[in-house]
Amino acid sequence: MVVVELAESGAGPEKAATVTARTRLLDLCDDVRGPVRFGCRAARCTTCRVEVLEGGALLEGAGAEEAELLASIEAPSQVRLACQAVIREGAGRVRLRWLGPLCA
Repeated sequence: MVVVELAESGAGPEKAATVTARTRLLDLCDDVRGPVRFGCRAARCTTCRVEVLEGGALLEGAGAEEAELLASIEAPSQVRLACQAVIREGAGRVRLRWLGPLCA
């Protein structure tokens, strides 16, 4: 089981959840009302940028669309898009902090 911790942000209080199967981070955030805002939900807007503080190995690698957008904004390797990131099956902890869109 993977414990996912979403740090408090301007989008809401800290939340934590446990997942036991492969799960899209977007779906988890929706289910627990995680403090991450979403815009396009399709790797286009950067609204859901999160910093992976711990447990990055428990996330699947970025797909082509996510990787392309992250490269275009020169995002560091610990930044992912919550609308695209997928939590792998396994055991451990993932800690994330919402960064928000590049421009408001």
